Amino acid sequence: MSVNEKAGDNVYIGVDMGGTNLRVALVDPGGKILDSRKIDVRIDLGAEAVSESLAAQCVSLARAARKNKLHVQAIGLGVAGKIDRAGTVLFSPNLPPLDGYPLGDELRERTKIPVFMENDANVFGLGEGFAGAAMGMENWAGITLGTGTGGCLILGGTLWEGDGLGFCGEIGHMIIEPEGPRCPCGSKGCLEAFASARGLVTGAERLLTAIGAQSGPLYDLWRERALSSGSMYECAKNGDPLSIALFEKLGWALGIAISNIFTVLGIRNAVIGGGVSAAWDLFIEPLQASLSQSLSMLDPELALVHRASLGDSAALIGAARVAQIGIGLL
Repeated sequence: MSVNEKAGDNVYIGVDMGGTNLRVALVDPGGKILDSRKIDVRIDLGAEAVSESLAAQCVSLARAARKNKLHVQAIGLGVAGKIDRAGTVLFSPNLPPLDGYPLGDELRERTKIPVFMENDANVFGLGEGFAGAAMGMENWAGITLGTGTGGCLILGGTLWEGDGLGFCGEIGHMIIEPEGPRCPCGSKGCLEAFASARGLVTGAERLLTAIGAQSGPLYDLWRERALSSGSMYECAKNGDPLSIALFEKLGWALGIAISNIFTVLGIRNAVIGGGVSAAWDLFIEPLQASLSQSLSMLDPELALVHRASLGDSAALIGAARVAQIGIGLL
């Protein structure tokens, strides 16, 4: 998409930095994406190289905006992990070379544009709440199924940020199975270890090793080093029982996590998005069954699990909202 129409004088840049892709977009005040770019995150080249690539994309968008007589007010930056909104990535399981790196400060210096940082799952929540499946909901939990598993809480129509410790709503690191598989955060049995692209792949590797597999579609992918959440989805759709079992395990884990959230907070709505949510048809029934079995305080018929509606756009729109909030124009 390119900038081809005027949407008011002021616009914002929304950035979604995940473990695999870097996406940036020019967004108008109403949440409409005017221009967007996507590149690979070359985290193997180090934090400074990532910062330079990010800045180059933002500068390019700002130039495109100026050509259309639009002014970029601020940049909203969504990053996976624990962040300091002053500009530093404190800890990112998916982007470890960024740990301790002043990404926001560097971007501000390179672009000369105000920068406001937020956790990537929180920007997903802000996007879906503003223009997606959660429009009009006062209280809900958001879960993003990507490389890892992110989470956010919207309470009273506002993003809940706890005591301002740099993390909040980390649903992916809720422990589901205390002696379960190791999570990149260092704990065992987190939701992320089951309900994420990485969790599916490592789960398949463990399963194939445990049963001593020597044949089958999942084994062939493993041997060819072609295991991914997408290839596993195709195996499951073609009837592979091992792949089906892993997606059912994903749904089981999500059901327990959502039950805990609903019980603790006294809410009844959850919105699930992220790339792995494309496998919705494989995990929603196991999720609903697990949720119904786990709920004791809430009638299962009142518990609602919604599929996110904005796709990849949610985080970009949400990041632009972070910029609007940060610059004080809401």
